[in-house]
Amino acid sequence: MDNLEYLFAGFAVFWAGLFVYLLWLQARLRSVQQELARLEERLAEYEEAEAASARAPAVMPAPDRGAGGGEPARYPQ
Repeated sequence: MDNLEYLFAGFAVFWAGLFVYLLWLQARLRSVQQELARLEERLAEYEEAEAASARAPAVMPAPDRGAGGGEPARYPQ
């Protein structure tokens, strides 16, 4: 029965290591869940933008009026 202390020490080291590993695993899982939530949010925003661009009518750009603003550009003849 002299080795009972070593057995107890071995079990204590094992359980302490397991506890630290589970804490690390929980922190990593929380980090992955947060990253997944951010990616889902970005995907939803992207899908909303795609849907909005598909619904919006095509708009032609205004013709270039030249540097004067109100008058059409004049070309030499």
